[in-house]
Formats: sequence, structure tokens, C-alpha cells
Amino acid sequence: MLAKLTRLAAFLFAAGALAAAFASAQDWPEIPKDEWALTDDPADPGASAVILYREESVDDREAFARNYYRIKILKADGKKYGDISIRFLKGQRRIEDIDARTVHPDGKVSSFDGNVYDKEVVKARGVNYLAATFTLPDIQPGSIIEYRYTERWKKLPDAVLNSPALAATYLSQLGATLTARWIVQDELSTRRAHFSFVPISGFGVAYTWSGLPAGAQPAVHSGVFEYDAQNVPAFRAEDYIPPEDMLKGRIEFFYIFQHVPDLSGTTDWYWDQVGSKQATLLETFLTKDKNISRELSGVYDPSDPPDTKLHKIYDRVQTVRNLSFEPEKSAQEEKREKIDENKKLSDVLKHGYGTGFEINLLFVALARAAGFKAAIVEVAQRDERFFTPKLLDWSQLTANLVVVNVDGKDRYFDPATRFCPYGLVPWQEDNTSGYRLDKEGATSVQVPSGSGSDTIISRKATLQAGNDGGVTGQFEVSFTGQDALERRLDNRDRDATGRRKALEDELKSWFPAGATVTLDSVTGWDDGNVPLKINFTVTVESGRRAGANRLLYPAMPFPGEAKYTFSNAQRTLPVYITYSYQQEDDFTLRLPPSLRVESLPAPRKISNPFGEYELTLEDHGGAIAIRRHFMLYGGVIRAAYYPDLRGFLTSVRQDDETQFVLQSAPSQAASGH
Repeated sequence: MLAKLTRLAAFLFAAGALAAAFASAQDWPEIPKDEWALTDDPADPGASAVILYREESVDDREAFARNYYRIKILKADGKKYGDISIRFLKGQRRIEDIDARTVHPDGKVSSFDGNVYDKEVVKARGVNYLAATFTLPDIQPGSIIEYRYTERWKKLPDAVLNSPALAATYLSQLGATLTARWIVQDELSTRRAHFSFVPISGFGVAYTWSGLPAGAQPAVHSGVFEYDAQNVPAFRAEDYIPPEDMLKGRIEFFYIFQHVPDLSGTTDWYWDQVGSKQATLLETFLTKDKNISRELSGVYDPSDPPDTKLHKIYDRVQTVRNLSFEPEKSAQEEKREKIDENKKLSDVLKHGYGTGFEINLLFVALARAAGFKAAIVEVAQRDERFFTPKLLDWSQLTANLVVVNVDGKDRYFDPATRFCPYGLVPWQEDNTSGYRLDKEGATSVQVPSGSGSDTIISRKATLQAGNDGGVTGQFEVSFTGQDALERRLDNRDRDATGRRKALEDELKSWFPAGATVTLDSVTGWDDGNVPLKINFTVTVESGRRAGANRLLYPAMPFPGEAKYTFSNAQRTLPVYITYSYQQEDDFTLRLPPSLRVESLPAPRKISNPFGEYELTLEDHGGAIAIRRHFMLYGGVIRAAYYPDLRGFLTSVRQDDETQFVLQSAPSQAASGH
């Protein structure tokens, strides 16, 4: 049963993956003369390249898709578009029949005959995206590049395809699922594009569309959906934006288990029906393993308060080896390693390993056995897309959490994410929508956003200024919350040397060029319940001479990590601050006898809808105490408010750079001593 649940979850996610393609000819299509004559993109003057033509088509009955691109290189920097990357879901999709060439204005053709490499681009929670990558040869300005490929997936049994009754039964088990997504916009402008989709007969089909001109819905001819586009503007990505595919012009198709709905009204009926089926399946599985309660013996003391009990259960569950965070293994490797299938939840504890989904299910079962009300919550990960209720596709909900009622309050957990501490939810899964699945069925929930107090970068330092203006000192930096979790996950597959180098590179980026950074110690790499702490030594020339007797220093001599910086005065797209966080700095700068404080900047304090900032410098006689607090609130900020956000961050940077003045102290002889 556990394997069935896992396979069903994998199928639903795979069905929601990108399925785009089109039917290409046996030979390359002729390139029109007007495309050869093109020296600039009229729709995007100065562009380095332009998509002349593209096709995407999918034949869902035969389970394949074909894709074709024709791109003209207009400038030297446009040669980068010859580096092709085709993303696909490993184990669910495969890329075949790759064909590519470079055509030159003089008629010379350079065909691609090199290697295609599969590169991992996303791996988390058992979902593994790869990219088929290759590079076209001999690209120059004026060249036209063409490439095409076929994407394939597992075909439905002919018995299902040829029987409307079986098809209806099969689809009713899924509820509805995304089948094709046309992302019409690209980073280059597109002169012409053609899209087509052949659905499985007998399945109801509906679609949603967004970001396209009015009247841009696809036409239907003999059961085939088609859409032609001309002069599609380039998608101009900006820094720190929501998931790109949610901003681009797109059309998304999905199958529906009953009549094609009116999407102008509520779609709660769909989510309730499909969610209830998912909930029934989960509840049947969760309640059948009678061995779970005995696993609690010794995990906690019966006299422990509820929160302490749950924390100990959480810690026990996180000791399970998490297969979802390990490299993919072949069947032979699994056999050699004796990785057996977990047929029930107590097997996860017996074997000592499980997938992320199994680990979260185990946490639910153990929490219930301890007397807590607990359930699985399936959510849309907001680093990939935002939940769209009118897109009737359960596979939007790509991740699962656990909700537990503790002392009358629902709290969310994710022990299936390695290193995720008790009480924290990875930012991709908080502040998002989903459905709680329990014996009452499916209930819509909004997972609350994390607090800025969850994620803190704390820097403490004792610094010694030299007579020449240089500064040397010891730092202790600690990361908690999302910042600690991200660093642990990013470095989980590196050895001690690799982790050390990654940290040293990051720390060096905090300081001016020429600074010497020596990493002394790191603690907390593999324990999410404690801060990730780093001790290091820095030597840097930080002062600037202002005449013979004065040195100037910025109020924050070492500004450190800057997550969000915005150089452009104008903005078109919303800003996406993925999570709230704060920085706490506590520096002591000791002065040599030859220097004394001449002036310090006045205290600064800012509080607005985007965050908080406070800076104070105090002269303690021979030492300067520098205290700084900065908090940035997470969320999506509309472009209309970008000037205000940028103004706030600019004020913070300017206050950090405000200078204080040190003056040469009078000599003892001059002072009469």
C-alpha cells in the first residue's frame, strides 16, 4: 500500500510536468528569404537573437511530443543560445531523437554530431529533474540555429484508450490532471509560433490561460486544440521575481473526470472530491498498521509536556535515513545495498530508511499514537508555482507537510526535509495554499508564513584597529532558520573540504577585495536543532585617510551578506522576497593609543511596511561599540511599490556607509605628561 501511495504521488506529479511538443517534418523546413535578411529584431531592437519560429505539439494518445526551434543569432553575445538545455522529469519522461544544425548565410550547414549530456537541475523530496544538454557548432552572428527533439512517456493501455467506460473509470481515480502546458513567452521575442494538442478521446478537456492578449484562446478542429501566435514579446526577467512560468503568457490543459466545468465560478467541488479520495486512501493506510504504538516506548517520558513529547517524536523520525535526499540508485545498486520496499509504516522504522513521503506519514502515525490530532497536508511549493484553484490539477500540490494540534493550536512540520528543525517549515512550503487530508476528508488550508525571528544572521566581532587604519579581528557568525537550512542543504553532498571552501568563498564576498579571511571552526553542520556557527579571523584595510591626522571608517565597517540589492530605478515585474529574516550585528572596535574618536554618526532608526533598521555607535573611551538591527519582511511586492522598497534598502545602505572620524591622539609629550 505504501508503494502504491508513493507511485500515485509520483504519477500525479509527473502528469503535472511540462508536456510540450509538436510534429516535425522528416527534412528541415525551408528558411524564408526574409528571415535571412533580418539583421535586427523590430520587436526588440538591439536584441542578441530572435526566435523566428517554434512549434510545440503533443499527442497524448500516443504519449509523445515533438518540439522545434529556429533562432537567428544577431550579435556575438547571442551565441549563448546555441547551448541547449531541455528539462525533463527523470523516470517519467525521456528525451529522444535530438537533431540540430547551424546554417550560415552562405548556405554552409554545420550539423550537430556531438554528445548529449544529462545534467541534474532539481532534486528534492524524491522529485528529480534532469536536463538534456548539448551545444550547437560553429555559431556566428548571422547564423540560424535549428533543433528538434521528441519527448516520450508511458502510454496508457490500449484497453483504456479504446474504451470510453474504462477511460472514465481510470480518470475518475485521478480526478483531473494537467496534461499540456504551453509557455508561449520566451526570454527572446518570437515572430511566429504554432501549438497543437491531441487529447485522449473520451476524456473531458478544459484549459486555463493567462498573460495573453484578449481572445487568445485556442481553437478546436476535429478534436485537436491549436493556437497560433505572432510577435510574442520577449519575457524580461528581473532579479528576485516569483516563479517565471507564473508570469509568462501560457495556456494549461487538464483532463477532467466529469463534464467540462464552467471555470468562471467556484471550483471547490473539484478539490473536495479529489481531496476526499486522497484522504480516504491515506486514512486506510495510516490506520492498518497495529505495530506503530509500540514504537513509542522509550521515545519520550509520559510526564513530558505535549510539546516536549512531539519534539522527541520529531527527532526520532528524523533519524530515519532519508532516501529522497540521496543520489538516484539503479535496481542493481538497491539490491546490493539490500534496500527493500517498505510495505507498512513500521517497516520504515524496522529498515531504518524511507522516502520523504514515508517519513512524514510515519510522523503522523506516531503523533496520533501519542494522542495528538495529526494529518498530512499537501501544498503547492511556491518556488515552483502559486496554487491556482481554477487549474483543476491535483499535481499542483507537489509537497506534503504534517499538521499537528498542540495545546489547541495547529502547527506545521516537515521532518521529511533533512536538517529542518522542529517548528520550522522550509520557506517553499510556508505561506502557501494546500489541503489537509484526514478522516473528515479534504479541508482547504493556508499554511502561515514564517516569522522573521525564525531566521537570524547574528554576527559578533571584537576588532582591533591599527595605527595605519587596518583592522584585524575575530568573528562569530551564527545562522538559524531558513538561512541555516539552505546552507546545510546546499552543502549536504560535499565533504568537509568542500564545505569549508564553500563557506570561505561566501565569507570573502562579505569583505573588501584584498581582505584575508581564515576559517577557524564550524559547528552544527548536521544538526538542524542548533545554529550553524562559524568562527573566523579577518584582516583588512578598512580606514581611509583624510589628511595627515584623520581616518574615515564606514559606520558598518563590514557590511556582510546583502540578500537583496536593486540597481535599476525602474521595475516592471513584482519583487519576491521569499522569506522574512533579520540580521543582528554586535561589533566592538578597539582603538590603538594613537587614535581617538573625533565624531560618530547620530543613531538611525527606520520602520516601514518593508522592514526595520536601527544603528547606533557609541564611544566607550578607547573602543567603539557598533550595534545594528535589520529586518526585511517576506512577500510579493507589486511593481508599483518598488520605488518605496528600493528607497528603504538604499537608505539602509547609505546609513551603513555613513562615516565616522578617528583623529590622531595628542602625544604624551604634547599633552605635558
